[in-house]
Amino acid sequence: MTICAIYARVSDESQLKGDSIDHQISYCKENARRRSHEEGTQWFTPDTFIYVDEGITGTSMVKRPAVQRLIRDARARQFEVVLFKGISRFARDTVDALLMLRTLTACGVRVVSMEENFDSRRDNAEFIFTIHSALAQAESEKTAIRVRVGAAQKARSGKWNGQPPDGYTLNPETKRLEVDESFAPIVSDIFTMYLNGYGCRKIADVLNGEGRYTKRGNFWTQRNISRMLRNPVYVGDVVYGRREQRVTFPDESDPLARKKRAVWVGDPERHTVCNDAHPGIVSRELFEQVQEKLDKRRLMVGSNKHDCLLSKGLLICTCGSSMTITYNKAGTPYYRCLRKHDSGRTICNSGHVRARDVEQAVLNRARTDILEAINFDELVIPEMETENLEKKLVSLQKDLSKEMDRSQQLFDQYTVGNLLDDQYTTMNSTIRNRILTLQKTRDRLLKEIGAKQEQANVEQLVRQAMHDFLNLDTSDVLVTREILSMFIKNVTVLRSREGLKEISITYRFAKPVHETKQ
Repeated sequence: MTICAIYARVSDESQLKGDSIDHQISYCKENARRRSHEEGTQWFTPDTFIYVDEGITGTSMVKRPAVQRLIRDARARQFEVVLFKGISRFARDTVDALLMLRTLTACGVRVVSMEENFDSRRDNAEFIFTIHSALAQAESEKTAIRVRVGAAQKARSGKWNGQPPDGYTLNPETKRLEVDESFAPIVSDIFTMYLNGYGCRKIADVLNGEGRYTKRGNFWTQRNISRMLRNPVYVGDVVYGRREQRVTFPDESDPLARKKRAVWVGDPERHTVCNDAHPGIVSRELFEQVQEKLDKRRLMVGSNKHDCLLSKGLLICTCGSSMTITYNKAGTPYYRCLRKHDSGRTICNSGHVRARDVEQAVLNRARTDILEAINFDELVIPEMETENLEKKLVSLQKDLSKEMDRSQQLFDQYTVGNLLDDQYTTMNSTIRNRILTLQKTRDRLLKEIGAKQEQANVEQLVRQAMHDFLNLDTSDVLVTREILSMFIKNVTVLRSREGLKEISITYRFAKPVHETKQ
């Protein structure tokens, strides 16, 4: 008796809805029954050794758990033959297919494909298999091209490809995006917070702390905040081709680990763009301001692990040279003299300065001096407009009322027995999440309106802002550094007779030079 394994795969949801898997398995079993009569030995196909991958692309083996399980069982000598309907069902990458063939035959497993009438026991089997797999790969690449061309044409007409981004829903008839009024305020707040000086990590912390999670109920991360800020979909544009899939080739440790990864396409000429394809959540002016700030930040951020406040010419050595960041073996950041590094001790014999110590000393001194220089009696904050916030609040209250009505209607359907427990739980959970998000947004708007209607304490606001941004544990290092650059011309590291380092701050405003030990 010959024990046979069967491998079957479908790659998309359209195939999953049909009987493609059942057809492949039945096809293989019928072939095994026929070969039993031809060879006079029963080919047995137990259900235990049927390996199925559903909804997984044929161009990447590393993503297919059934393939990995097939290999493990082959090495354990669990079966003698593996059957599949066609090589395209098995692998559409020539290298993957050939490696799999060699792996299985090395385990003593006979490989049989019905459509190509392939049998690994025949002469020139590897050569024939390579030709068939190359044809399968070529067909896969042509299919991928057709899909990309179709998606680009769809985007060119303003229709959306794939799942809608946070802040939008997809109209199933027009295939265009529509604003999700319950989530759009969060998107708007993200852009506004970034423009007001919040970094991506700080924005994520604020939203997560307020319980305002992503549309799927997940925590915000620095990465998805950054991607949202870069996405032109939020001004109403559909842009296709911003990212593309590229193959990551294997290393020696795992020759089968060939997979694709998404990379950004930096060339705008390769993008398909449809402007004003759907309503925007943020204005183009706000979006462009955010892009300008993102670009500026990217240029300012270097490869250093430490977000240094005093680099790029702000911190000056005693010899007059700029100081840059360096690290000891423990990873502690220090500032060092560039001239000494380039020319040696004969030019400058200053030592390193611990970064956190000198930064803390500068921030403490600068915060005090700047506040002393401000005449609060002459400082007036203009009255803040609340009309737009009130309009948002009215719209949000309407959406909240609709969701509450939906929740009540769903409960009524459940109580009369029109919905099963699982159905009600799933549907009600979605509605409840939307209600909670709307309620949190409403509460925040009420607080903002109340705060803006109160008489602002100018001195308190300024002192709080100085404390928040001129702080070593600031939420946004770049904003803190920009503020320092606005008020400070340079900081000079001095020597003292006691051997301790001192700093001298030269301000851009009329303020005496202060010296302090650190």
